[in-house]
Amino acid sequence: MATAVPSSEDETQSKSSTISFISSHKGKQLLIANEYIFKLNKTTTTTKYWKRVVNNCSAKIHTDV
Repeated sequence: MATAVPSSEDETQSKSSTISFISSHKGKQLLIANEYIFKLNKTTTTTKYWKRVVNNCSAKIHTDV
């Protein structure tokens, strides 16, 4: 399950997200959610933390492992 953390401008959007995965040109896993691209930032035993690929964007997603 994934939980999108909305920014102030995205709060009016639907909470449900379409999520898919692709590989970067370096072979790293990328998460696609609502047409936004996230890279894996951190992994724990229960959660993966993703952050936006775009610099200066604070959007993050947490997923269950």
